[in-house]
Amino acid sequence: MKAQRVQMFVCPSATPADTSGLQALADAGKIKPDTLVALVGKTEGTGAHDDWGRVWADVALRQWTASFLGIPVDEVAKHVIFVLSGGCPGVITPHIAAVTREWVEVPEARRSADKRLVVGRAGSEAMLPEEVGRMGQIRKVAEATHRAMADAGLTDPKDVHLVMVKVPGLTTASIKDAESRGKTVVSHDLTFGPEGAGAYANDAAALGVAMAMGEVPESSLSDEVVRRDWNLYSEVAMTSSGGEKRHGEVVVFGNSTASLSPLRIGHAVTRDFIDAQGVRDALRSAGLRFKDGLPDEADLPRLVHVFAKSVIPGSDHVRGQRITLLDDADAYQIGKALGGMLVASVTGRTTNYVSGGERNSHQGPPGGNIVAAVVTVD
Repeated sequence: MKAQRVQMFVCPSATPADTSGLQALADAGKIKPDTLVALVGKTEGTGAHDDWGRVWADVALRQWTASFLGIPVDEVAKHVIFVLSGGCPGVITPHIAAVTREWVEVPEARRSADKRLVVGRAGSEAMLPEEVGRMGQIRKVAEATHRAMADAGLTDPKDVHLVMVKVPGLTTASIKDAESRGKTVVSHDLTFGPEGAGAYANDAAALGVAMAMGEVPESSLSDEVVRRDWNLYSEVAMTSSGGEKRHGEVVVFGNSTASLSPLRIGHAVTRDFIDAQGVRDALRSAGLRFKDGLPDEADLPRLVHVFAKSVIPGSDHVRGQRITLLDDADAYQIGKALGGMLVASVTGRTTNYVSGGERNSHQGPPGGNIVAAVVTVD
């Protein structure tokens, strides 16, 4: 029997093009050309559809990866999945998490009942601009998610704790392309505002994950429910979009007995922007020890990484009190910053993957946000 051994290494970035941390890992033999499966990270910049910090990082990382693997740049996507989220307001440190996977032969008798981290990846078919934010994108993400689950060796959605997706957004050029062919697009607003194409892309991707996980039946989905019916959502989808993409990229993280990884993942959902207990629940789900209701300081070094969404709620009230965030011109950046601060206040570190800023989302229940944590097993 073959089992996965997955590792995750977090490298802070000095600039969007900084690949020195990855090179150090390569020089130390911690990542190898045949084991690198995904690069996931936060890049400094605006986080908008035309965030050149994210685009710069994407180009630099693909060039480094091509050189590391010894293949042309245009072949990189066939081997390594990239999920980069732009914007690091507040206390979010720009960083890249390198995910590696190797397959090892294990006698059936040594198979353990203890579930540990596995990872699967898949790329979608190309997504046309007229499909962004609509059923075309939902179905393509769902199909890629199924293949990523199969790649991870997972069959039960209950074993999946995080599905990270990066999909194409819209740009002025892609809108012109669609309209030149007589097609329409979901929005001409290129922001991540309530009617922005970026928000539609993120949420169609989330519903694609929900469809694949069985959280929402396909019969309940249509173009009309995207960013309209908030009772439809996924509790494991963490999505983002960018105009530089042409295909969707999916990474599935889960736990399996067919794993020899030294890591485990868990997840939980916060109920609002100030729900530190939701973050603690994610750490507890992954297996971190607690003392007096808080993460045990002596056990925190076992925490490898935290992934979180920070979506702005549709309501102007939090726990019965009015807030003015929805009226703030900088709400998109503030939303991410609040999530970064919430997670950092619990973990005591700033190298957390926090994506969000859009208002309302199908990523988590109304008002709530997804948090996933990876820890080293005792």
